Amino acid sequence: MRCEQCSMVPVTDIHTPQEYILCVGSMARMVLSGDAEIVYQNCPIDQLMDKDNKWVKEKFFHQFRCTKCGTIYGMLFNTKVGGQIKINDKVFDPSQYPDVEKKADNGDIGEKK
Repeated sequence: MRCEQCSMVPVTDIHTPQEYILCVGSMARMVLSGDAEIVYQNCPIDQLMDKDNKWVKEKFFHQFRCTKCGTIYGMLFNTKVGGQIKINDKVFDPSQYPDVEKKADNGDIGEKK
């Protein structure tokens, strides 16, 4: 599944914000060189922090696809607990995860009283 172009992408846990920044930087360099393409992101990789160097979100998710073999790498990072890089089966599509409908008059989701 992986090729020589993307075999150096670590499939690993991300323990600290510093590790996450290094991983994002590595993937961004792959994108700039044409070795990978961004296929999904919940925040642009160049806008992870605001002007005061504070995270703009608590949870970040990016997917990159190798331009040679098509392997999709998902990078998830929660600023409070860490994250991971793993191989994904497909590109994330938010439309496949619709909002949960309220099912009860009391406002509880999925509960009827």
